[in-house]
Formats: sequence, structure tokens, C-alpha cells
Amino acid sequence: MFFPVARLRFAAGAVLALLPVASAHIDSLFASSVSYCAPPESLLVQQFDIAYYPHNNSVVFNVTAASVQSNVNVSANLYLNVYGMQPVNLTIDLCTLLNSALCPLPLYDFQGADTLPLPQSVDISTRLPGIAYKIPDLEAFAQLTLFDVDTNQQKACIQVTLANGWSTRQPGVSWATGGLALLTLTSAAWQSFTPDALAPFRLLDLLGLYQIIAASALLNLNYPVIYRSFALNFSWALGLFDQSLTSSIQTSIDHMRNITGGHVSSPTTGGATALVNRKTSPYNLFSTSRGAVNALAPQFLSRNSTIQHLAARDVKVVTPTSNNILGEGLPVYAETMNIATGNAFMTAFFSALILLAIAVAVLAIVYGAIWLGSRWPSRHQARFVSVLESQPTVMRSWLFRVALVCFFPLIVLAFYQWTLDDSWLAVLISVITFLVVTGVVAYGVVRVLLYTRRSSPDFLNMDLPSFVAFYGQYRVPRQYAFLIPISAAFLRALFIAFAKGSETAQIALMLAVETFSLIALCVLRPGKTRRADVLAIYLAVVRFVCTGLLIAFLQRIAVTPIPRVAIGIITAVIWSVTVIIMFFNTLWNLGLRTLWRRRSEWRNMRLGSTTSASRSSQSFPEPLREKGGSTTSFDVLGRRNPTPSRQAPLDPSINKPYPTVTPTTTAAEPTSASTATSYGEQIESKWQSPSRPQSVYSSSMYTGTPQSSALGVTPPSANGCTLHPPIAEDRAI
Repeated sequence: MFFPVARLRFAAGAVLALLPVASAHIDSLFASSVSYCAPPESLLVQQFDIAYYPHNNSVVFNVTAASVQSNVNVSANLYLNVYGMQPVNLTIDLCTLLNSALCPLPLYDFQGADTLPLPQSVDISTRLPGIAYKIPDLEAFAQLTLFDVDTNQQKACIQVTLANGWSTRQPGVSWATGGLALLTLTSAAWQSFTPDALAPFRLLDLLGLYQIIAASALLNLNYPVIYRSFALNFSWALGLFDQSLTSSIQTSIDHMRNITGGHVSSPTTGGATALVNRKTSPYNLFSTSRGAVNALAPQFLSRNSTIQHLAARDVKVVTPTSNNILGEGLPVYAETMNIATGNAFMTAFFSALILLAIAVAVLAIVYGAIWLGSRWPSRHQARFVSVLESQPTVMRSWLFRVALVCFFPLIVLAFYQWTLDDSWLAVLISVITFLVVTGVVAYGVVRVLLYTRRSSPDFLNMDLPSFVAFYGQYRVPRQYAFLIPISAAFLRALFIAFAKGSETAQIALMLAVETFSLIALCVLRPGKTRRADVLAIYLAVVRFVCTGLLIAFLQRIAVTPIPRVAIGIITAVIWSVTVIIMFFNTLWNLGLRTLWRRRSEWRNMRLGSTTSASRSSQSFPEPLREKGGSTTSFDVLGRRNPTPSRQAPLDPSINKPYPTVTPTTTAAEPTSASTATSYGEQIESKWQSPSRPQSVYSSSMYTGTPQSSALGVTPPSANGCTLHPPIAEDRAI
């Protein structure tokens, strides 16, 4: 047993904890893809399904093959590579198996399916640790080589990648992340009409996070299978969905490319794994010294008609020097979903068209419903009319959000399409798409940056809110900060597509982009709230850290498989935790914040009422008489109050009452009015008076000349200003 694999147990357990609960699983290793590791000479394979069960040390197989040479006695060498190590490397004499049915090889099609208990001499279970049956996306392959017993010449070489049934690529994860996006979309749409709401911008942050995770597997790096499988869960954010081999969309794209100069091959029935570079994962820097005849002369393919028929069986000949090996990054990524490399852009293009059509249809339905509400007589009609006036602005802002969501996927795949030298029609469509999407985003950028130079404020008030998707989440002095994510997305697309020739330059440029973004956000802190700045900086830190961890996947560094897989698991866990945090952020914006605020207010109210009740029921001590006849009082908390309770004598001159003034009649008062007033007499109404009395707010109020009031009373004067009391009519009103 090789103990270094045990290091993966903790990391594998962390990943398995994130996966959905599965049904009972029987430990096994089975073939996931098959290919020739040398041009076939005497053995042709049509089907090679084989599985090993350690609990009874048996092999279950379903093999369809044919021998094209007579009287060939062969021995088989079985070689197993697990994470770059070689636990199994043994030779088996086929004449001792199946009652010598394979000695010599029969000259006819062999089709057999059976369960074969292995002899005690072939003990594979003790050579493999238990973690090999549990870790997701096992990186292992088996190679079966047939040698002529008499001449020791290689007659056949078959390479089979192995799997154990566990993987970080789960349909449930894709559905869960898509459901979170729909929940965030619901929150954003609900709060579109709320001023300063951040939910619409969190939708862009969430989808941007998904796109970054998916695009992190598009670099020209030696990714561990476990990380590439994890990133494939987010491929839908790039507009790339799993396709079947008979997909009508892929068939139409293939036909279009074939008639317009396309030459990139379509995906094979065996998937992308069979065509992965033999120097990279899952083959883990496999030495080519074992395949001494891998470079067997290709003249067999031209002179043997039987081998000409091999293409129909779709089993590829893949050697370390083959020209059909898939490159790292987008080719392997897309082919794993049964999307040919040349079809990647057109697939995302159709996905973007579908998204745009859905967005326009939903906006049209909402506008129609609001318009009907504004025309239908009801108690909410005024509200519908108010919403209808702002609806065009809201619709334009959502169309800009759709453009921002499609911006990165379309330009990165358009750039990659230009590097393929493929169908001229696909290239033309990619150029037009690039100009349209970039033009829409650039138009919004320019309008926001130059809006302060407009001379008409009314025009700004009507037009600028349409571009709120760009600047709305930032403070006014920092509204230009929206250039950071847009510029970073454009640079990432450039480096992924055009720097793929140098993996070192590619990862260095990507790391520089994330470093600049992080520093800019830390310095500017452009968010409207502190929580918004914390979230933006946290996302930038995650992108920086995860991009830095990708350095371990550089082929020239040649990190051994086990540490490389562990780093891939750590990176996947960091991304997963970030997605979970965004989920709680969505719940917070959806209503959890309101519930929390109301709960705090309720607690404060309850605490306040309890405190008031305790204060009212509290008995205060009687004043204690101290020496000298003074008393000591206590405050509301029962503490000693040093202030004496005796009142100091006041200056009589200060407390003089107003002088007694004898009221006199005025010209404005009727002759029948009494010269004395009392609260028991009825005061004549002003509506019966021929002229309205002078207001107390007249200019004479602030003059130094004493004036008579409506009641004929001359009020006392203070500092040379006459103060007028309210007139009698005001008391009666």
C-alpha cells in the first residue's frame, strides 16, 4: 500500500461533504474511456467495459474484440497508474486463463461478458488503499499490452482510464446554483423600484462569481480532474450546457461549420478523457519509455483494410506524439460536455439569444400588466400610473444588466474563436457579436463618465437612471469604480484566448489583474455602505487567492499529483464557501435584513417599557436630615444627591409681577363693548365686526413705539420692544 495517497483523505472528505447524499455505493474501479496507446496490429477493440471489485477480488468484463493475425500466442502486461504511482505492474500468461481459450488468439470477433475471479497470485486489493475507491474524480489509468510469446514483439496496447463513481461534477450542484441565481433575480426584480437597493447589483456579483469559477478552468494548465469537474458545475454561467451526441443544436452548428470552411473535429463518443494529453492529468506525466513501439509506423493504417474500418468504431489511437490530443483549457472543458471546440462560441451565442428573448418577453409582459392597471379604474390606479412613468427607465436598466451578464462569456469565446482559424461564418458572427456587446457596454460607460458635462439637468434626470446598473452601487465621489470589474473582465478574456501559448505568462497576467482589482477596492472603498465594501473586498481576496493557487498547476513546475489534487480541492472549497456566503447575502437582501431590524426594534421597545415600569415602581428613600438641618436627596437611581433640598432665597425684584394695566377701548372695538373683560363674557365674533383687527404679526410688533392691542391693552415693554399677546379672536377659534 502506498501511504502518500492517505494525505488526500481529509481533503476528499471535505469535498464529499459538499456533495448531495447518494445511495449505497459499492467500492469498485471501472473503465471510463478507452483508446489505443499504439496503432493496432493484431487486436481490434470495439467495446472494452471492465470493472474490478475489491471485496471478492473479481473482474467483471464485457469485451468485444477481433484478432487479425493467426497463430499468435501472447502474454499480457497489466500496468496501473494511480496519481503518478505504480501499484500494479505484472505480466499474465493468457494461456492459463479461460481454459486456454485465448491461446492462440482466435481469428474471429470475440464477444464475451463474464465475472472472472482473479487467482490468489494476482492480488490487486492489497496494492490499492481504500481512499482510491472514495476520492472524487480518481486519477488512474490501466494499460494492457500484449506481447508475442515467441518474439516479445508488441501486438496491441490499450489504455483505459479508471473511475470509482464519485465526482465533484453533480447535476444537483448546477441546479442548486441556478436556483440561487433565480432567487437572487427575484430579489433584484422585487427591489428594482426601491431607491438605493443593492439587490440588483448582487445579482451581477453572483453571476460574475459563477463566471469566474467556470473560467478559472479555461487556462492552459495541468488541472487535476477534480478541479475541472468542479468548475464544470458552473459552465452554464458561460452559456455552455451539457449536450448529447445527437443534439440538434450541435448538429446544426456542425453542419454550418462544415459548409463554411470549418475543420475542427467534433467530439468523440468516448468523451474528452480519451484524448487528453498523456503528459497531463489524469495520466500524470506518464513516461513514454514503456511504450517503445508507440511510434509504430503508420503504414499499417494504409495497407490493412481491416484497420481502415477502425474509424467507424471511434476508438482513437492516442500516443504522446499524436496530433489529435486535446489542448488544455477550453478544448478539454468543452469536449467534456460533448461540445466541439469550434462549437463553443456558437453554443454560447444561441444561449445569449435565448436569454435576451426571455428578458424582452418578461419586460413586455410586466409593462403590459402595469399599463392595464393604469387604465383600469381601481383604488390602486394612481399607483400604477406612477409606476408606469418610470417603467421605460427600469426596462432600459435591465437590458443593460443583460448586456453586462453576457459581456464576459461572449467576448472570451469570440476571442477564442478567432484563434481557431475555423469557419468564416462563425468568425463573422463572433465579430458582429463582439462589436454589439462591447458597443452597448462602452456606450453605458461613456454616458456615465461624461454625464456631469451635460448642460440640461432635466435631461440627466430622465436619462441617467437608465445606466444605474453601472454606477448605482457606488458612492457619488467613487461612481467611476464600475470601471474596475468591466476592465478586469475584458482583460481576463484577452489573456485566456490570446496568451494560451504561454501558460506562465497567462497565469502571471491573470494574477496581475486580480492584484490590481484588490488594491483598487481597498484604496477607493467605493461602496455606499461599509458592508458593501467588505463584501466587494472579500470577493476580490477570494479571486486573488484562488488565482494564486492555480500556479501549482503549471506544467513546468511539475508538482506531483497528490499535492496538486489537494490544492485543487482547497481551491474548490474556497469557491464553494464564497457561493454559500452569497446565498446568505441574497437572503439578507430578500427580507432577512428587515426581519432583523424589526426584531431589534421590538426588543428595544420591550426593553424600554420594562425599564419605565421598573422606574415607576421603584420606591425612593425619604430625604435624610443631615447636620445643620439640611436634607440629602436621592436621584432616580437611588444615588445620594449632594445638592441641599433647601431653596435659596430669590431676589424680590426679579420676581415682580406684571403691573396692573387698565384696559381702554380702541377705535376698532364696538361702542357697546365692555371696558372690562372676563372669561365669562362672550367676545364678539370677528365676522360681525365692520373691520378686521390688526394682526399681531404687523410691523409695529418689532418697533419701539408702544401700540394698543385689539383689546386696548398696552403690554409691558422689554428692551424697547413691545410684546403683543394673542388677540381675542384667536382665543375663540
